Amino acid sequence: MKRKAVVAALSALALVLSFAVGFSGCDSKSDAKSSANAGDDIPSGYTKEGGEIVNGFVLPPYPDPKINDSTLLGIDSNNNGVRDDVERWLIFKYKDDHRIVTEIGFQTARAAQIIIKDPSKAKETYPILDAAQDCNWYFENYANLFNDHILIDHDIIASTAFKTVQFNTKERIKAFFAYDKALSGEVYELTPIDELKSQCNFDIDTLLKETK
Repeated sequence: MKRKAVVAALSALALVLSFAVGFSGCDSKSDAKSSANAGDDIPSGYTKEGGEIVNGFVLPPYPDPKINDSTLLGIDSNNNGVRDDVERWLIFKYKDDHRIVTEIGFQTARAAQIIIKDPSKAKETYPILDAAQDCNWYFENYANLFNDHILIDHDIIASTAFKTVQFNTKERIKAFFAYDKALSGEVYELTPIDELKSQCNFDIDTLLKETK
């Protein structure tokens, strides 16, 4: 089976992003405001300085939106491949879910950073995003076929909320457009169902022993 439909879905994602963030006419000032609105929702009892442990994850500090959005890849203070504002958002978003759901979010966010870093390498980096989606699909649709639990009910990379936070500036959207264009017309093989779980790039066996 081919994955052309998934690539088409990425094209649709690009179109959605163009409207969601106002790509056609946004400037740096509006970009920074959008980032602040998306990531500066600090729940009561938590701080911008970070360090709190939420569902087993240590919060990174919340970055200054102006500085964070001044570069393509933004601020990643703990060097885990996930932008700090996105990491905080994912931790809070899925704090009441199994820790695996947050890890799927991290894998997706890392892939998003990699694909926009150099869109000209799209055919090389696509498998990284593909693996994140495969991992998501396993715990969304197929885990119960292999005696695991269904842990998530949606595809993170396709969710408007994630896209709005991850691709939140004109520069990031343009990089995604370039990546998407480089894949245009390509056809990819779907990962066999019994290999989806192996695409997760975190300590899945240890986390599966935890209950939520």
